[in-house]
Amino acid sequence: METHTFRLAFGIGSIIGLLALTGCAAKGEVVYLEIQAVPAAPLSAKQQGGQREEIKVAVEVFEDQRPEKNHLGVRTHIWGGVTYFNVIGGKEGDVVAQVVADHLKQKGWRVWVRRHGSPTPEGDPDVVLTGQVQEFSAHAKSRFFSTELTAKSKLAVLARNAADGSTTSMSLEGTSTESVFWFEPKDLQNLVNLTLKESLDKLMADTKVEKRALRLR
Repeated sequence: METHTFRLAFGIGSIIGLLALTGCAAKGEVVYLEIQAVPAAPLSAKQQGGQREEIKVAVEVFEDQRPEKNHLGVRTHIWGGVTYFNVIGGKEGDVVAQVVADHLKQKGWRVWVRRHGSPTPEGDPDVVLTGQVQEFSAHAKSRFFSTELTAKSKLAVLARNAADGSTTSMSLEGTSTESVFWFEPKDLQNLVNLTLKESLDKLMADTKVEKRALRLR
């Protein structure tokens, strides 16, 4: 009798433990992720000496062209049900524009986000960056003893140069995947932020400043 009771308790405990590991089924819960620029490593003296010509850049709110605008992504649970992910702040176009601005600030440029009707404390910009969010998603799929994470971004960026009226266009894409044993929303949040950073690093690597205008290398 005691052996049967022990086995029953052990079986129930194992099921509870498995549920904890894989995630219980959720019914429409929304989890908010903080999407922000990843802090850059401190610049060395050599890098500081070789920084680009300083320019003033106004980043306008990006246009959200994603087919699915209601959420950033979903987590599918192994026992059924889903959890939805969204961004803190509500609008992906606003959030992405702020990440772009903060990333460029880390590179030593004078940058701000220019929203409709907002004042321009920095004066007229040398470059106005506009963009479209064509893809921006964060998904998690629960499996036995792991959760598969996927983050994707695709941004179309256009730089309008005040000096000569020229424009420079770029397409920035990034995809990252990761597998974790014990899932926390912060895992997916970090993956999204790193994916954006890699795309914006490409923006910096593929452009140069000439006579206060942003051009492709």
